[in-house]
Amino acid sequence: MLGDCEMFPSTAIFNTRIDDVSRFPAHPQSAEWVAIVGGQKPFRADWGVNDNQADYASYWGMPINIVDGKAPSTEWPLVSFDYSTSGLSMEPGYPEASDCAVPDGDGFSIAPNCGAVHPSNRRFPFPPASKLLSEGGHCNDPKTCGDRHVLVVETGACRLWESFFAYNLSGQWYASTTAAWDLKSLALRPKNRTSADAAGLPMAPLLVREAEASAGEINHALRVNFHDTNIARTFEWPARHAAGADDPGAPPFGALLRLKADFVIPDDWTQQAKAVATASKRYGMYVSDNGADFHVKGEPHAKWDTRTFKQLENIKMNDMEFVDLKAITSDPRFSPDSMAASW
Repeated sequence: MLGDCEMFPSTAIFNTRIDDVSRFPAHPQSAEWVAIVGGQKPFRADWGVNDNQADYASYWGMPINIVDGKAPSTEWPLVSFDYSTSGLSMEPGYPEASDCAVPDGDGFSIAPNCGAVHPSNRRFPFPPASKLLSEGGHCNDPKTCGDRHVLVVETGACRLWESFFAYNLSGQWYASTTAAWDLKSLALRPKNRTSADAAGLPMAPLLVREAEASAGEINHALRVNFHDTNIARTFEWPARHAAGADDPGAPPFGALLRLKADFVIPDDWTQQAKAVATASKRYGMYVSDNGADFHVKGEPHAKWDTRTFKQLENIKMNDMEFVDLKAITSDPRFSPDSMAASW
């Protein structure tokens, strides 16, 4: 749950346990794929303990904005995909691969192709500057501040809005891509459609979040990045897109990685580390984007125990295995356009 919204129905693949090895055995290419990445690569918790966005030199991770779609928590500014007009960047924009918010009566609806929407109607529910949480914090230079994702959960309507390379320059919002999901729906993005990550998957529902880890239970899958030379430029369900370099023998986007059942989680680990490791066994983590090898994404928070980071580094790629999801994808009720994993 985020706000009053369930992060997709319980039957979604991201909320489905995959630790029954009789039903979900190791993928036939698991050993090969692990070797490509490197068996001794450690688990990297790609989030920090500094939640002061002004101190962006040591602020990292992906925070999530919770808004209600109305003032004062939400603004619906125009978003431009044409960075050339900013005079500060020539980053390409992809409106045809993006979702926009468009005016609809007293509110806004999702337009699934911003390329078909007039630029004067392309909007996105950014929080006001005083409340905005973004990857990279207050860093706002598109030449140096990186991907700068902005993730927004709109309560009430229960919609998820995510943007990639999002910057407010001289009062104008820009983004390379924006994507939206109805959190009550099981619909995936159209085939070959990117999102705020390369795989076309949602990001916020797959992040490691402090409140869940500290409570001792994470009931959803996670997301993991690998260097683009260690990912094939192909994708398999539930991913919808691929990007970056290409190693044809490497795991594709959407491949599911799981902590092996025989990995013993030490009793002296923090409750946070135990929760992350247990979720890695029960729900796994989906190859979602290009980045550093075996980096698992989470939210920055001051309540992270620094011991958690060191403890998780004891998990190596050799302790992991890729999972065969044929038990789902071979079911006659399966649809590649749906995230449904049970019926």
